[in-house]
Amino acid sequence: MSSTPVNPLKLLALAVCLCVLSCIFFTGGAEVAETVYFLPKDNVDIAKNPDRDYLIVGFSQPIPEEYIEALQPDLVYLPNYVDGDTMAVEKAAYLAFTRLQWDLRNKYGINVALYDGYRTVADQQWLIESGLATYTTGQPGYSEHHTGLLLDIIVEVGEYYYSELAVLTDESVPEEVKSSTAFNTLHEILPDYGFIIRYPKGKESYTGIAYNPSEIRFVGSKEVAHAIMDNNLCLEEYISTLTP
Repeated sequence: MSSTPVNPLKLLALAVCLCVLSCIFFTGGAEVAETVYFLPKDNVDIAKNPDRDYLIVGFSQPIPEEYIEALQPDLVYLPNYVDGDTMAVEKAAYLAFTRLQWDLRNKYGINVALYDGYRTVADQQWLIESGLATYTTGQPGYSEHHTGLLLDIIVEVGEYYYSELAVLTDESVPEEVKSSTAFNTLHEILPDYGFIIRYPKGKESYTGIAYNPSEIRFVGSKEVAHAIMDNNLCLEEYISTLTP
């Protein structure tokens, strides 16, 4: 997201709902703007940045001010695929996402899109004041969206795009959507592109956030992502294994 707050009327018109612990998700019925696909070059290297990739932001760990300042030149601005508003993503995470997006479409016939990424502290404050989020999703300055590495994704099933969180929690979602294998396929290949499910099931005591498979986090390499996902770890647990 850009520093300009999102338009609440657009969000309401596109059926943005609040879920358990006030995480934001999209239910069925929201048609997504035409997706622009980028064909990444195989020789493009994604530089590993441990200071950025392993940064945890949460209820007791605010985003460092120097991080936000250093991040600004590395943000990529693009249209939000839901309503066309401008959003931003850290550039290495965005490149990795375009590779994931391209392969899902061309190898598996699955379309995915982004609907949230980087949030400024002001963005987070506005979401809370507008009732679209609460402090349970992170106080301003304490949301991992401030890193630019946490991405909210939606998956096309049938005529519409859905967040997996909505599929799991919204009883109005059609049964054929709930039974789609697209989400499982996405989970299986996420680590190959350096992504993990940031808030996995059963790890709430570590993350402080309820299970949310719609939020993926870039961790810099497929090796690290596989070490986390293949061993059923969350990012907090993995980082603890690196500490002597």
